[in-house]
Amino acid sequence: MTVIMIFIILLPILAILAIISRKHFSKYKGELWFVPQIAGRLQKMEVLYGRSLEDATRQYVEQGFRHILILLAVLWFVALGIFMMPATDPAEGEIQRPEAGKSAEKITLQLTDGTDTEAYILNVEPRELTEEEFAAAADRAVSQVREKMAGKNADLQHVTGDLSLPERDPSGLLKISWDTDRLTVISRSGAVHREDLEEETVVTVKGTFSDGIHEAFLEESVTVLPYSATETAIEKAIRELGRLEENSRKEGKLLLPEQIDNVNVSEKKTTIKNTICKLYIFLVLFACILAVRKFSREKEILKKRDEELEKVFYRFSRRLTLLISAGENIHSALLQAAAVEERYLLPEVQYAMNRIGTGTAEAGVYVQLGRSLGLKSYIRLFSTISTAGPRGSSQLMRLLDQEVRDAETEAREEAKKKGEKAQEKLLIPMVLLMIVVIGIVIYPAVAGM
Repeated sequence: MTVIMIFIILLPILAILAIISRKHFSKYKGELWFVPQIAGRLQKMEVLYGRSLEDATRQYVEQGFRHILILLAVLWFVALGIFMMPATDPAEGEIQRPEAGKSAEKITLQLTDGTDTEAYILNVEPRELTEEEFAAAADRAVSQVREKMAGKNADLQHVTGDLSLPERDPSGLLKISWDTDRLTVISRSGAVHREDLEEETVVTVKGTFSDGIHEAFLEESVTVLPYSATETAIEKAIRELGRLEENSRKEGKLLLPEQIDNVNVSEKKTTIKNTICKLYIFLVLFACILAVRKFSREKEILKKRDEELEKVFYRFSRRLTLLISAGENIHSALLQAAAVEERYLLPEVQYAMNRIGTGTAEAGVYVQLGRSLGLKSYIRLFSTISTAGPRGSSQLMRLLDQEVRDAETEAREEAKKKGEKAQEKLLIPMVLLMIVVIGIVIYPAVAGM
């Protein structure tokens, strides 16, 4: 235990000294691996470059160090306080007994005779009521239970539904047990069974209120009405059908009457029309699922196509510029440059060249080619070719060079964004690692309590 305590005390001190040394004295302080990530995040939040970005990053890092130092200091003082506390409190000679009606409590005591120590669990029962306290509590409980005993019935003389027979009084102080002289009609839980009654039946319900020592009683006469006195025509028909089914269980068939006391009886069968309707609904749902799945797959394919075309645009535009500057004509240069992507780009360019070969106007074909590819970069490029191509190669080369520079800038920015996303994903493992380290530091203190 002493070794663990020393470890808990020294570890935060060493961590604080290491952080301070790393920040102020290390020759690598400007190369901390997380500083570029912080600078990138700050640059996203506001326009910062050069000296202003360095100052903002330094302030952010210093503020983070201050927070970490404060956290380590708090953890250190908490751990120190935990270990300085005695493992057990000496018994004060008084244990507060639970109030009457509450659950018993278990108190852990430590018995020491100088050399040997043993833990003992003492079961402390709740306080017992005096006779006067029980009499007052029982009178109050009997009155409250009697008021709600009828449940949803109008009163206890016209009972058709279950009674409300609670297991404890509303205060929870007294336990109640129930009994009746006709358990087949009213059970101990208050459930009423009147299916076989031919006439009104009086049942005596008795409740015993107890705190474990004293007892008080509640006795009520309850009149249960037969079904014939309250049931509707349909309820009578249901009861009669149940009786018919029970009496004919030894026979192979059950004969249904057409009427029971003016209630028409007919078997509800699943018709072919109903089956077809269900099948139709199923087919509609199935078709919707297939359509959604198809559209989702198409969307994924289009997304993949756009990503692939965007990925090769810089190579395509650069290669096209080099070929034209080397003396190739536009048609040949386009076909050779499009070979960098043979799945989507090359077929579109080949189709466009075939249209030009059949006599279609070049300017319109190039504009249509850009629209077919669908991305802004391609639309801009082929619009440039359609407008500048007829004016001469010098004008076209100047515009293509600008397109290449723009494409290079966009590719660099896209790569930068992907790198920033990857760095942000690394923050989650960092946070988890910090939580694990804090847990390792605190766990010995908690385990030793």
